Formats: sequence, C-alpha cells, structure tokens
Amino acid sequence: MQLLLSRADLNHALSTIAPAIASRPTHPILDCVHLAATDSTLTLTGFNLDLGITATISASIDSSGAVCLPYRLLSGIVAKLPDDAAISLHDGLLSAAGASYRLATHDPTDYPDLPAVDAPEAPLDLTAGVAACMACCSTDSSKAILQGIHLADGFMEATDGHRMMRMPVPLPDGINLVLPATTMRLLADRIVSIAAAGGHAVITAGDGITIHSRIYDGTYPNVAALIPESFKHHLALNRRALSAAMDRVSMVAEIVKLTASNGELQITAENDANNGREVLAYDGTAKGTWAFNVHYLLTGLKALRGHDEVTINANSATTPVVIRPTGNNDVTYLVMPVQIRS
Repeated sequence: MQLLLSRADLNHALSTIAPAIASRPTHPILDCVHLAATDSTLTLTGFNLDLGITATISASIDSSGAVCLPYRLLSGIVAKLPDDAAISLHDGLLSAAGASYRLATHDPTDYPDLPAVDAPEAPLDLTAGVAACMACCSTDSSKAILQGIHLADGFMEATDGHRMMRMPVPLPDGINLVLPATTMRLLADRIVSIAAAGGHAVITAGDGITIHSRIYDGTYPNVAALIPESFKHHLALNRRALSAAMDRVSMVAEIVKLTASNGELQITAENDANNGREVLAYDGTAKGTWAFNVHYLLTGLKALRGHDEVTINANSATTPVVIRPTGNNDVTYLVMPVQIRS
C-alpha cells in the first residue's frame, strides 16, 4: 500500500475513529487502526468488538492494499506534524515535512470483521435530545441496559434509577432498541440512517463515517409508567434564575430543600458549619417541602435549556417530581426526592 494525502484529512479521520480503539485491548491487533487503500480513497477502521467506526477520506493512491498500524503512535505523530503537511504512507513508513517514521505493521487479515447487518436502512433524526438523555444514563455496569438510550414509540428516554429523561423524537416505524450511550454520543445533532438486526446496528452518519454498534439485549423498563398521572403542586419559574440559584446553593451542600408557600420558593442547603438560602418567586398554588440531590436538579434544568420557563410538578415529599417546559407535557424530566430528617 502506498499513498499520499493531507495531514488535516488524516488527522480528522484518526480523531473520528478514536472512540472505537480499545483502551485495554485483549489482543494487540485491537490496539491498531486498519487502513485500506483503494481507487482514490483511504478507509480507516477502529473496532473494540463493541463499537466500530470507519472513516473514508480522499487520497492519491499509488498502490492499493491494506495494513494495520499502532493507532496511538500513528495518531500522535500525525497530530504533531505541521498543519499543511502532505503525508506519504508506504505500508509502515510515514514521511512528511522532512520527517520519517517506520511503524510496526500487523497483518490486516488478523483484524476482526465488523458485524454485518441484513436489514433495510431507515432515517433517524437525532438533532435533539441525545445530550439531555445521556446525562441520565447509568454508569453501573451491573445494569447494562440502563447504560443505553431507549428509542421506541416516538420517544427517546434514559434513566439511571434516580432520574429520567423522556422526550419526543421522530423515529422510523417499528424501531425499538437500546443503543449504548457511547454510541449515541457520536450521533448527537445528526440525521443518520440506521439498519438494525441480530443485536447490531449499522449507522451511516454522513461525512464518510459509518458506525457499527451493538444493541443492548433485554427489555427496557417502562419508564413512562413512572410518571404520575396527576399532580397536587405546580410551580412555574424562570429556568435560568432557578438554575443559577441552584448552582450557588450547591456550593454549600449536595442536598437542597425546596420549600414553596404563597408564591415564594425558598432553596436552602446546610452543612455542619455553613448554610445558604435563595428565594425566588413562582406562579402556582404549590405548598410544601421537597429535598433533592442538587446535581440531579441541575441536570434536568440544563437538559431543558432551550426553554425560558419550566414547571415543577409534585405530589408528596417521597414521590416522583416532574420538571417540564411550561406548557409542554411531551418533554419530561423526572427526579426522585431524597428523604431527610425533619
């Protein structure tokens, strides 16, 4: 394999496939990038057995072929070359701007095949909601399916058991799958095409990028059933003002109390030596006290940053509380209060 290409194109492609390079490879080949040159293109592939990414870029090909090179060494060298450098790659020999590096090569036939999916492609619009849902994905490896985002019935949803985000998204008919958060992070703000079957999905993300992802096994919890059908208390507030007050109070303690009465919401936090109090006006007839992990509240408010006003809907101090954009019942952020001593 021998080719010539721009440093900028190669650097971008190497950065694109980085999430698919194994951090603790079980085999040396998984620490490599697979490069295949044909016609006028170079295709780079990274695959950690769960996630695979291919990036295709233009190149001047003198001789086609394939090779596997150590990813971290190659990407590190390319990143430090001059921006306008032209790179010559001849199997494991990289030359550019007066520099020459010979890298260890591995047999490309040893590189694992990306999973094939025999299913029709369908469009998937992920221009909204991914970041909001990702904040609610579990990081507990014992709850694998909760480490993903569920796409079904016109909604995108995620929960870690303490909080839940659910929002409408245009989905292809019949789609019902859970994609890992690591995959969804790559798809944020994109309109893609997806084909899914046999526990795997192939996603065409545009710009010469294709993502191969596993789909989590199992049935995702029916999180819609967690949303109370009605609420006794409603508080409508400016989202920015509420978020700023919460952020300040969080410097005192992680647990905050919200006390609503007569149009005034008191936000308080205390530790052994310090305490803080913020007061905001609200619209509504709510009256009561609820306690929360302040970071969970901030997650929800950040997820709703496209809205000026939010409504907090609550019942008792121990039942789920729902935050929604005022006047929009389709977007739902649910958070569980914490129990504290009176």
